[in-house]
Amino acid sequence: MKKLILIFIVLISTVACKSNDEENAKKDSKTTGRIAFDWKKWQTKEDKDYPYRNDMIDDLIASDTIKKLSKAKILSILGEPDRIDNNYFFYQIDQERIGSWPITTKTLVIKIKNDETVEWVKIHG
Repeated sequence: MKKLILIFIVLISTVACKSNDEENAKKDSKTTGRIAFDWKKWQTKEDKDYPYRNDMIDDLIASDTIKKLSKAKILSILGEPDRIDNNYFFYQIDQERIGSWPITTKTLVIKIKNDETVEWVKIHG
């Protein structure tokens, strides 16, 4: 039984490393498709993923506009966050999985001050 568990762990590790390497090679081999921020595309969700967010996050952060918005305006432009924890909004940008198990998640985190303005914006992951 222990051998079977060990074989399973080694097999999963090998598959995980191979798919991450293949995925990274695909990303490196083509030009990344950076696009301008579009609120409709930002809110588009296909299954568990947001197909446009990773390509437009640089434009969203670089413009600095998001830091000047109110809480209500952020919600109207970016939509409902994937998670809210106190005054922190979490928007999933990109997620790599093995099957349905998340391996890495890239997240936009926005901290809202008590006066409902943005304190800071960060990318986690």
